[in-house]
Amino acid sequence: MRKKRITLLVLMLLINEIFTTGCWSYREVDKLSIIAGVAVDKGINNQFQMTVEIIQVSTGKDTNMTSKTITMEGKTLFDAARNLITLSGKRLYWSHAKVIILSKEIASEGVTEVVDWYNRDSETREDIHMLISEGASAKEIFDGQGTTEDIKSFALDEMIKNQESLSKAPIVDILKFDIESKTKGVSTIIPSVNLKKMEGKMVPQIMGTAIIKNHKLVGFLNGEETKDLTFIRNEVKGGILIEEMHANNVPTLVSLKIFKSKTKFTPVADGEDNGNIEINLNIDTTVAIDEIQGTENIFDDEGRNELEQSAENTLKERIESLIKKMQSEYDADIFGFGAKLREDKAQVWNSVGNNWEDVFKDLKVNVNTRVHIKNSAVLSKTVEEGD
Repeated sequence: MRKKRITLLVLMLLINEIFTTGCWSYREVDKLSIIAGVAVDKGINNQFQMTVEIIQVSTGKDTNMTSKTITMEGKTLFDAARNLITLSGKRLYWSHAKVIILSKEIASEGVTEVVDWYNRDSETREDIHMLISEGASAKEIFDGQGTTEDIKSFALDEMIKNQESLSKAPIVDILKFDIESKTKGVSTIIPSVNLKKMEGKMVPQIMGTAIIKNHKLVGFLNGEETKDLTFIRNEVKGGILIEEMHANNVPTLVSLKIFKSKTKFTPVADGEDNGNIEINLNIDTTVAIDEIQGTENIFDDEGRNELEQSAENTLKERIESLIKKMQSEYDADIFGFGAKLREDKAQVWNSVGNNWEDVFKDLKVNVNTRVHIKNSAVLSKTVEEGD
């Protein structure tokens, strides 16, 4: 189905070129290299190394879509992009690129330069998804195996979109990153990608979050911490919570499928000019019992109430732990507390905004969590043999 969509896209481009002959933006398709994705690494002599994945269309009895990668270096990103033409032999067409991957080394030196170059090009689009390679170089992500797509960038794009049902990596495109990076009172985030060994193959895996402070990479969060982050940022679209309960002193793991979650945080201060600021954070989540390990029937009305309370306490502890980690290790407000303070209490923000990192470090956050089990009347014990 995806190959058919790609074929349709190429046909539409061909038709468009035929009917726009003479137009100022006219391009002959056979003189273009259509880019699916781009990776940026550090080259030799402090140069930029750029790798692009190019779509290849083979015609015949069947139309097949494959890809190849080419790599070049340049003193600047624009120089590297232009140097790629010496290998492709064709003008590069950027409008259909799906992902841009930055190496950890590049991101540690600064993300803004890459974003600025991409935004300035007239043929690029701001809806391209961003990734930061946590372990391997950015280029090596394109060399990963085992994906269902022949074109790696398209496979990565699908992985990112499917994060809505996992909540273990944020979804960030160039436009969203650009807006957040210019917003006072919030540090930006980008999803992380790595290569994971699976059945003897190195497979790309998108999981976790890269923390960007003052436009530079300062650290990473794992997948579970990222899920907690999405709760705070009110970006949870799906995923599961795993809770451990006990019946007759036997531990039982319960999987709770997240249906919806709503987060609201409110800044409070003693006075308009007082720096004594707190954040009241309220998270309300609706879940369903999706899986129960074991055979004990521990979920009668009383048991389900106990499960809700236990899930609330666990979520609260995890949220508080993540906030303390960001305060003690990074001084990076990736939650947007400062932005909310600036929005709700401008006068207070004006008095503390210039040293928000120091204020955030000691900021008191009052976390309140509520978990509701949606299917309390549905089967709430495992089916035993003979039932």
